[in-house]
Amino acid sequence: MTGNLLQNTRVYLSGPMDFVGSRVVEKYFGWRAILTPVLKALSITVLDPWNKPRVLGHSADYGREGLLPAKERYETDFWTSHQTRARFEQEFWETVHIDLRMTDISDFVIAFVPTNIYSVGTVHEIITARNQLKPVLLISPPISYDFFPALKSLTGEQKKALKFYGLKENPHGLPSQWYGNVVGGHNMFDGFGWEHLNLKGPDFYEQLIGDFLDSEPAPGENPKWQQTRKWVAQFEPLRKLKGGILDHVTFADPAEERLLREALEVPAERDRHYFWYNHAYQPKRTFLSHLLSIASGHIPPKTTILSEYDEAGEVRQRPLESIDDNWLLLGAENL
Repeated sequence: MTGNLLQNTRVYLSGPMDFVGSRVVEKYFGWRAILTPVLKALSITVLDPWNKPRVLGHSADYGREGLLPAKERYETDFWTSHQTRARFEQEFWETVHIDLRMTDISDFVIAFVPTNIYSVGTVHEIITARNQLKPVLLISPPISYDFFPALKSLTGEQKKALKFYGLKENPHGLPSQWYGNVVGGHNMFDGFGWEHLNLKGPDFYEQLIGDFLDSEPAPGENPKWQQTRKWVAQFEPLRKLKGGILDHVTFADPAEERLLREALEVPAERDRHYFWYNHAYQPKRTFLSHLLSIASGHIPPKTTILSEYDEAGEVRQRPLESIDDNWLLLGAENL
């Protein structure tokens, strides 16, 4: 066991920003905002595309993204004017540049990839990280019509129509099989680990850490889980992590705080108590348990697919499991 394997590492938080339901809620009450205090307690530097760092030699707002939609200015003649399409590309270049640079300088990436939300930047960042042999931890939550009251009451024929138009259910949260070969099956999860907790509780983080300590180990992982549990129980920064989600938020300016307060009063948000579409569920494989296991000193495995000849001379694939050396991170004190 080590003190903290992830101490002084840097993580980039990749996931949808453009086609989310509310950009202001996503920034200040979304998964990045929830997770960041845990990462900071582990002494991990967080690279968050909602809160981009200052780029030396450029203005303070280089690559920054606003909370309000900005695409309307292209709508009039986007498909008929090459100048508008060129401006569409040029005006987002700074954002692409800084987000990929944050991916470059990170040690690992956490990616949220729900199959019902379109996101191109997330895929770009994941591929960039994997081309650099950086670990990517990927969360793919379940998608079900039952999560949405307006859809749950639809008839079977109406639900078939939704599927025809691409609004498909994914009740087990299975990601694209491409991701299995890109990030590795050991790095995929169907939830963060807080999906069953009340997001708006004043003691959210005490509940989160306490819930982990009270949880049961996954099949076959009892010795490792016991070691991780002991490490978490003794790790003082996690024991001191307290309060609610908004207690740890720093607003960019009063206007954004006002926008969030207004957004949280919209009925759908006012009545929401759980992270994923107000649906409480227990993930079968939680990201948080995996992250804490790594921090406590357990380097996870990876699967390599080997091609070899069988006795009949036919080529067959065989999986080989080994330590994932992508997690052999450089210690900051040695740089």
